Amino acid sequence: MKSCCDVKIKVSGNTSCKECGNKGKPVSEITLKSLVKEPVIETIESLDGFCFCETPTCGVVYFNNEQQAYLHKEDVKVRVGIKETESPIPVCYCFGWTQEKIFEQIKQQGKSTAVKEISAKVKAGECECERKNPSGRCCLGEVTKVVKKGIELYDKTSKKE
Repeated sequence: MKSCCDVKIKVSGNTSCKECGNKGKPVSEITLKSLVKEPVIETIESLDGFCFCETPTCGVVYFNNEQQAYLHKEDVKVRVGIKETESPIPVCYCFGWTQEKIFEQIKQQGKSTAVKEISAKVKAGECECERKNPSGRCCLGEVTKVVKKGIELYDKTSKKE
């Protein structure tokens, strides 16, 4: 069975975001159809060749340089976690994990069960990352980073007390 962690998409041409200059990661038509707001998606010539801009400070979420199409946070149906600075910051779109939920779990228990729980559900075929996650890919890498950050923050604050 194919899992969300197996999604591979290739895009030819320039995959650097014109706004920030960083390389974007290809996204599928399914991701765009699922997450881009209706009036916006109807104006796009073709959904092939789009990339996701992972730069947190860049206003662009999806782009296609060949079509000169640049979609921003307001064009997307969900909050784009990597680009958010205010709570709640989503990190797992399929199972509702936010940065705050992970940090609170670490504060209360000294650890987070997020990676273990999400991994089990991915293995069971319950994820829909391609349709729910703005990046179109599995969230486990990002969740792992947030858990690590939460543990580091909690360690620092508990040592100050």
